[in-house]
Amino acid sequence: MRVLVHEANPRPLVERLAARFPDIEVHGCDSYAALPDALAELKPQAQFHIRFEERSYPADVLKASPGLEWIAIGGVGADHLGTWDPASLTVTNGAGVAAESMAWYVIGSTVALAMRFPFFMRAQARHEWSPGTVRDLRGLTMAIVGLGSTGQALAAKASALGMRVVGTRARPQDMPNVDKAHAADDLHAALADADVVAVCVPRTSRTLGMIDAAAFAAMKPGAFLVDVSRGGVVDAVALEEALNSGQVGGAALDVYDPEPMPEDAPFWDMENVIITPHSCAVYEGWEQAALDIFADNLARHLAGEERFNIVDPVRGY
Repeated sequence: MRVLVHEANPRPLVERLAARFPDIEVHGCDSYAALPDALAELKPQAQFHIRFEERSYPADVLKASPGLEWIAIGGVGADHLGTWDPASLTVTNGAGVAAESMAWYVIGSTVALAMRFPFFMRAQARHEWSPGTVRDLRGLTMAIVGLGSTGQALAAKASALGMRVVGTRARPQDMPNVDKAHAADDLHAALADADVVAVCVPRTSRTLGMIDAAAFAAMKPGAFLVDVSRGGVVDAVALEEALNSGQVGGAALDVYDPEPMPEDAPFWDMENVIITPHSCAVYEGWEQAALDIFADNLARHLAGEERFNIVDPVRGY
């Protein structure tokens, strides 16, 4: 079996995978431009990749590679692959690899927004002593839009901090640390009592633009929004209007559409907005952790067992 590792610095990952599976061929490719030649030369049965260039991923050439049976995504989102035929190609992802890191980002952002850190840090940069009130964190309700791996990790932390937790998922059921799980179609009911809304869903045809003007109107006035999903799930124009009107009291944005966020985007200058460059899932060693998820799946595959984290091309996750 031949496996191609496609990453900016593939050598450590290639060596890590080869050490675990000495009987398979493992090769690396370190650029998007070199991917077509690498696929043509090696004809791998499986490919593991982490996106690393600020441009569209060359998914078409990847999916057209003869003999390629399995694409393993190091991250979670599969929207960069477009569509595929699950009868001839299996796609898996790294669901759970950054759940803890992303959950802590939401908690940290909630504290920062409640304590008005963005406002105070701007005042500090101006050497201004600007007293102001902060929000009491006790007894808040957090609505988690998407109770997957990240949402469940977040629910545990929010619950431990004394928050009431509600959320949405495709198939609602009783869950640890969640006071009420709503169906995905019941989004506005989940948002109604929330002091903090955490958006944790993947980008799919169903989730694109789902946090729109109607969703903001359904929120409790002054609620915070923390977006760790994908750019485009939150309607940026509607968010700007909700922030300006005070319907949304503050926001933390780790994702945007397009990325990088344009220099003239209004959010850069808002004193109640935190902007981070799609970084909440990028912790030290996460690439190795993502590879280990693939390696565990590869071991199952070689043993004739069913793989986990298989992405449904219709649902997008």
